[in-house]
Amino acid sequence: MSIVSLSDKLLRVLEDFAPGADLETKLENLTRESLEHQLRACNEALSHFEAKYGLTFTDFAQAWQEGKIPDKHSHEVERDFMEWEALSMEREELLDLLHDSAAPGDAAP
Repeated sequence: MSIVSLSDKLLRVLEDFAPGADLETKLENLTRESLEHQLRACNEALSHFEAKYGLTFTDFAQAWQEGKIPDKHSHEVERDFMEWEALSMEREELLDLLHDSAAPGDAAP
């Protein structure tokens, strides 16, 4: 367990606006809400690539390896691959964090 020091201003905001019965629960809830928000943004960015290429990242990466992606070494396609891969890894990390932060009996998204 760690001890955290908060300014009076931040403490008032947490007490007044954060959901939860006590400070620890409030911080847990805000952290989970932030992770969920980041996951939604990540999923939105991923859906852009899925719509553009008509594939999931896994299928795109496989097609890339098999030489089935036209102009795969063009700047645009290589940049898309790198961004898409990074977003896919970020999504997995966010899901892991959300799973780890779920209270017992809670269902993680």
